[in-house]
Amino acid sequence: MKQQSSRRRRGVILTLQGWDRFQAAKIQAEFDENAGDNFSLEELSDRTHLALHTISRILGREEPVDKSSLQSAFRAFGLELSKSDYTRPISPSEELETRQANPQYDWGEAPDASVFYGRSEELLQLRHWVLEERCRLVALLGIGGIGKSTLAVKLGLQIQTEFEVVVWRSLQNAPPVDDIVTNILQFLLWALRKEMVLPESFDGKLSKLMECLQSNRCLLILDNVETILCSNGQAGQCRPGYEGYGQLLKCVGEVPHMSCVLLTSREKPREMVPLEGDRTGVKSLLLKGLNPTEGQQLFQQKGQFTGTEREWQELIEHYGGNPLALKMVAAGTQELFNGSIAPVLQYMQQGILIFEDIGDLLERQFQRLSAVEEELMYWLAINREPVSLAELAEDIVTSASQRQLPQAIKSLLQRSLIEKSSEYFFLQPVVMEYGTQRLVEQVCQELVGEKSVSLRLFKTHALIKATAKDYIREIQKQLIVQPLLEQLLLELGSQQKLVILLQDLLKQQRHQAAILTGYTGGNILNLLVHLQVNLQGYDFSNLSIRQADLQRVNLAGVNFQNTAFDKSVFATSLKSIFSLALSPDGKLLATGDIDGQIHLWQVADGKNLLTFQGHEGIVWAVAFSPSGQTLASCGLDKLVKLWDVQTGDCLKTLDQHRCCLVCSLESG
Repeated sequence: MKQQSSRRRRGVILTLQGWDRFQAAKIQAEFDENAGDNFSLEELSDRTHLALHTISRILGREEPVDKSSLQSAFRAFGLELSKSDYTRPISPSEELETRQANPQYDWGEAPDASVFYGRSEELLQLRHWVLEERCRLVALLGIGGIGKSTLAVKLGLQIQTEFEVVVWRSLQNAPPVDDIVTNILQFLLWALRKEMVLPESFDGKLSKLMECLQSNRCLLILDNVETILCSNGQAGQCRPGYEGYGQLLKCVGEVPHMSCVLLTSREKPREMVPLEGDRTGVKSLLLKGLNPTEGQQLFQQKGQFTGTEREWQELIEHYGGNPLALKMVAAGTQELFNGSIAPVLQYMQQGILIFEDIGDLLERQFQRLSAVEEELMYWLAINREPVSLAELAEDIVTSASQRQLPQAIKSLLQRSLIEKSSEYFFLQPVVMEYGTQRLVEQVCQELVGEKSVSLRLFKTHALIKATAKDYIREIQKQLIVQPLLEQLLLELGSQQKLVILLQDLLKQQRHQAAILTGYTGGNILNLLVHLQVNLQGYDFSNLSIRQADLQRVNLAGVNFQNTAFDKSVFATSLKSIFSLALSPDGKLLATGDIDGQIHLWQVADGKNLLTFQGHEGIVWAVAFSPSGQTLASCGLDKLVKLWDVQTGDCLKTLDQHRCCLVCSLESG
């Protein structure tokens, strides 16, 4: 046992220089050989001929390894290990002593960063901004639990020797700005051996603080800045009574000085926005989640887990790589499933949020949203896939919300709640999961709650989008409509009472036709259809019906006199079929018709799974690939198109010379 401890003590870890060299070479190899995707732990193990746990230790830079392991890792990426690339590790107790020993460094209640995974690229970027570009103001932004505070501590400990004074202060309890500036100024004056005379006014204290930052190299870290920002207003705007923080940040960002103020926040303070730029001293970094390899390392810290590489990737990506969420999932997986992640994935696929702590984390985020921002979050959860600003504008029915749409989207981006790719916006899976669950609960409360509760979401949001892709519409039924009906049945006790509730709601709203705008009529109709209610004798006259899915519904005897249908879908009327093909497994049938449309049918029940515009004119031939995952079509326009059978997306369009290939496939 003593020999093992001795070997541990003789182990080494990478220095910052060695870490930077290794990461730069690894990133270049990933770009050259792996299309930019991170190497998995298994791939790194195969490449370096090192055990998985050794690779994790090298990447984590916390636990020591033997020098020969570092040499093997370096050789695998064409590097030679030098003496400056490695050092003896500092134990957590030594790190604590280091934080406390130097009186110039006041880390206050900064969190422990001894257990830390990944973030190599982020650390490189931040060190470059702070040490090389000498930025005055840097913001670490991201959703709650993403690891902003831990990364700020890790960075600070790595670069603290470059500063005369380091001060960490948390704003978690929203202290008045005068108190926080006074506190920081007192420590700076003491640490810099300056005269301990403080001005009485806030402006005087701020001026004194700037003198310290200009004449000395100081690092100030302000954690949890979002607490002093408005919770239900424009993102990044200071709360009433806290405007002095805005003045502080504006001054720090505008006035030249030799120090750096690093802040962490879920939202970007609006004072930073006009000051940012490639050539300015003000920067911000939006922190993303851990990649699958880093997330797996975090899990291993919690114990032993079992899962395939694909399962690990699906799990980590589902929770957006959020370290706090992953820690909660790891603890819950150990407790509930003995370390097996497969059951967790099964619950995920059903849209069930099984770890309530994550819900609590996201609930705090939702409580900060304005009404329009909340409305958009629900629409993104309903749409299930990335949508453009124009598509969101079509979903929204109130003119006031449409006017505020661009600002609300910008605000949600600043709050780190939504993601953007090109011109499309979307939610991380775990945020979508929570938003969907919250929408169902809110709508249920509207329908069965006190009479004073207005039908806000039931009116402004479609529970089903009839015009969505078929598979999206099925997911909406599975994850929104079905859970809502189940909750309503629990509340009311029987389907008969639920049907009576919907009938009464329809009658009440018909007497107040002005109120039955938006999606109320379509939602009532869709719920009745999903309950398989016989609609004969129902009266929907003089109403507006949006997004009603009536493709397989018997509407005989239903009164739709003067009904305005908008974005609703009825039973499909097929044109003459010119081509057809059966999938290799016999479960799907593809047909091409005279109008250039291609239909994908489920053989078992004749259900139309997908319909898409294939060609200009007749579809001469259709053919499945041997795997059944791709469909090829050829038409009168002499073009060949390849389609994704799962989504209906066109994968590729080939020129006319390839058309005969599909025809021969189809005929053969």
